[in-house]
Amino acid sequence: MPGRNQIPARRPRATVPPHAAAPLRAGALLVIDHERLQGAAWAEFHTVRKRLDKASRDLHRHEEIDMPAFDSWLHRTFPVLITTLRELHAEVAAKARKIQTVQAIAAYSGGSLKRLWREQKAREANPEAFEDDCESIPDEADDNDNENDSSGRRHEARFDDFEKKSGPTPSPDARAIYRRLVQRLHPDRGGAWTPARERLWHEVQQAWAVADTDWLSRLEVDWEEAHEIVGPTSPLSRLRRAIEELHAARRDTERKLRDYRGSPPWRFTKNEKQRASLQQNIAENFAHDIHFLRRQLDHLNTTIAAWEEDWRHDRRPKSRHRQSRR
Repeated sequence: MPGRNQIPARRPRATVPPHAAAPLRAGALLVIDHERLQGAAWAEFHTVRKRLDKASRDLHRHEEIDMPAFDSWLHRTFPVLITTLRELHAEVAAKARKIQTVQAIAAYSGGSLKRLWREQKAREANPEAFEDDCESIPDEADDNDNENDSSGRRHEARFDDFEKKSGPTPSPDARAIYRRLVQRLHPDRGGAWTPARERLWHEVQQAWAVADTDWLSRLEVDWEEAHEIVGPTSPLSRLRRAIEELHAARRDTERKLRDYRGSPPWRFTKNEKQRASLQQNIAENFAHDIHFLRRQLDHLNTTIAAWEEDWRHDRRPKSRHRQSRR
């Protein structure tokens, strides 16, 4: 039949713009399973946690048990030596401060040490009599013009700025940890203000004052452990950050333990057999410190006695040659 083998005409393909062809492409969804990585991180977290717990137990035993027991034993065993040492230290510090004040004034003004010492003693005996003299002394800034006065104020402002910047500079990690701890522990955040929370708050402020990142990390780990913030189902990034915080906390704890080792209170309650040798060593240390302070006190008393001599003794005697000529 005519037209039986004829090929049907093809319809023209519609042209699709490039931007409209993208939704028609097939896509694949990639799913990443973090369970194995979370399990490995959680196991590492427990390993580091065990090391930190051991160091924390040693630190807690030393600070909460051994040190109080040692202080109590020390005051019971050496009450006279402790009192003598305290009084000598206070007397040496007071006299040294007075002598340094007189020496500083003499170096600044060029005055006589003996005269300045007598003035200081008179001022201490009757401070009200010297108030008018202090008020009558013109201020050094009043003798200058306004330009010098303003420059002095500018200098004072720069000095204040230097004082504010002279402390340790905290790292970005320390800032982040401190910000999180403040948000959790601040009294305005609500919750019961317990003694443990108050103690942790003050310790956070001390760690921030010295910009100690490891110390802040240890405090955050303690807080999170008490409130169970981190768990096996936590995000992987949070687990890794918790592991880094545990490492920092362990470094801080072990550093403190290194400082405590070798001191007399170290393991005091466990070393009762060595109590006799410890008592002898401490008695020798007390005797050495008392002897040293007494030598310092003798030197200060000699200096003060030389300043308190009568001024007539300081007058130089006339030479024999001048006396014979007369």
